[in-house]
Amino acid sequence: MESFDVVVLGAGPAGSVLARLLAEKKHRVLLVEKDAYAGKTTACGGLFDKPYFDKYVDDPSVMEQHITRNVFRMPWGEVTYTCDQVTVKRRVFDRYLAERAADCGAVLRTRTKAVDWQVRGPGDATVTLHDLETKKKYDVRTKIIAFADGPHTLAKKNPLFDYTPNKPYWAYAYAYEVEGVATDPHEMIIWLDKKLFPWGYGWVFPDSDVSNIGVGTIQAEMDKGIKVKDKLFAFMETYPGSAPLLKNRAVTDKKGGFIPMWLIDYYSDTSQVVLGDAAGMVSPLFGAGIDYAIDAAEAAARTLDEALQSGRFDATFLAAYDQRLKQGFLKDLRKQMLVAKIIIKSLLFGGQWPVKILAVIAFGGKYTRWNKIKILLFPLLGRPRVKEEDGALLSHK
Repeated sequence: MESFDVVVLGAGPAGSVLARLLAEKKHRVLLVEKDAYAGKTTACGGLFDKPYFDKYVDDPSVMEQHITRNVFRMPWGEVTYTCDQVTVKRRVFDRYLAERAADCGAVLRTRTKAVDWQVRGPGDATVTLHDLETKKKYDVRTKIIAFADGPHTLAKKNPLFDYTPNKPYWAYAYAYEVEGVATDPHEMIIWLDKKLFPWGYGWVFPDSDVSNIGVGTIQAEMDKGIKVKDKLFAFMETYPGSAPLLKNRAVTDKKGGFIPMWLIDYYSDTSQVVLGDAAGMVSPLFGAGIDYAIDAAEAAARTLDEALQSGRFDATFLAAYDQRLKQGFLKDLRKQMLVAKIIIKSLLFGGQWPVKILAVIAFGGKYTRWNKIKILLFPLLGRPRVKEEDGALLSHK
């Protein structure tokens, strides 16, 4: 049986960055990807903060556009921010990160799906893999399993990592590519409007030769009968805000998938860590996840390197990973989860409230107190006005 220090399941940004960082430390790493190449089936807008791109990508052609302006359009007007972000095609970006991990010494196996795993004790685990080419199953031995395998992660076999209670907060999104750049190439636009969804959004992100467009809403709204694909067609053909930009443009790529926009409670156990979408590390307000995935990979890499150096793989030692996350971006995500709960509760009082509450809380710095009141009572008191642009950069997180 083959033996590795760490087996990483999933070659998205979280898994590939973790595999690379551990391989650079000369640890034996196996990176497992079910598709023919990383990013092949990812449904995502592909927008994140440029410093993360600069840190892990040496090839400028991987970047589609440098985004310097975020525009959020709501029924009463828009809010704009300056930013330093990039758009990427995930089938290019994820593939680059996975291949870079392999260049650094990780063993990359594509068309290979993890189907089961077992931990017998600290540092003693096996993963059952299914070679999708040969149709054969085999086991590999490892000291640590890192689950970066997306929303429907195998980590759920461990009750500590069970995501089932969070599924009502998950979102489902369709992400299409349409021919041509429909907006300013340095500007991304998000529409927040009850005519699209009481709680959800539509987007247009520019790539170099196409536009990444999409819509998404939470599972709880879908349970009420909302059909996300129908909303996407309306977004492209009839919705007044976006149809003039998108109507009659040829679709060049289609994807859809769940977005696990809610944190699980634990991120490590004996010989196990969970990161990225597998842990719900996605903004419950805007669906951003790439930045968080890379942050988690860095925290995991530091902890796993310490574990491998010391020979400690028990739950108590690996809990240092949880602590690093809690001292980092989890504070921000927990606050967003609280806001999201308030917004979801507001649906009980009518579909106009979620966007209003989001604007007052998330975009509050753009409005005076009087204009926040005008938002909450819109349209009774007229249109609220935003403050002058202050030049502060908006982080995608």
